[in-house]
Amino acid sequence: MPSPSSKAAADSSALTKGERTAQRILDSAEELFAAKGYEATSLREIAKHASIREPGLYHYFRGKEALYQRVLERALTPMAEALQAALESNSPQQLATLPATMTDLLADHPPMAALFQQALQSRNDEPGKKLVDEWLDLLVSRGAQLITGSKGRKSSDPDTAIRIIALFNLTCGYFLSQEVFQRLARGKLTSPDNLERQKQLLNSFARSLLAPVSQ
Repeated sequence: MPSPSSKAAADSSALTKGERTAQRILDSAEELFAAKGYEATSLREIAKHASIREPGLYHYFRGKEALYQRVLERALTPMAEALQAALESNSPQQLATLPATMTDLLADHPPMAALFQQALQSRNDEPGKKLVDEWLDLLVSRGAQLITGSKGRKSSDPDTAIRIIALFNLTCGYFLSQEVFQRLARGKLTSPDNLERQKQLLNSFARSLLAPVSQ
């Protein structure tokens, strides 16, 4: 099986020059939004990071909010689709490997974990927070459906909530812990070997966390 980096390189080689430029803008925006937040990041900074002139950025995106929305869609649509596929399959095996699947998807866009954290900690009404909140609501609601085993049912009991939080922390928290990992060991959390260790650990927890909640 090809590594994520080799797959990304192969996918990139199939893109047109304009598509590669758009991807470079999205990569730069994702990184800067995660590091500085939506409000503190300017289009000028994103353009400079992507090695283009700021007016050229508008050829691909109408403005900052549209760019931010596309950053979120690019990273989070596959996660929403994976959750929906797990819901529709009703397969114990697919449910048990879902956290590992989500880890692979987040590994393609590690900054998303920081964007989630910003949204959860922020109390303002900036457009960026609203967009992330919409995605969080979607992902959490589908996670709740998986844990309760009842499609279309909203469950707010403490047991379900704690299970959702545990899964969220196990998957997203991993990508926020590079500094802690560096204090304990060497290397990067996003290396293939460490990602495999994380997924094995997640698989060991998944069965109990995704088991039906007792009524």
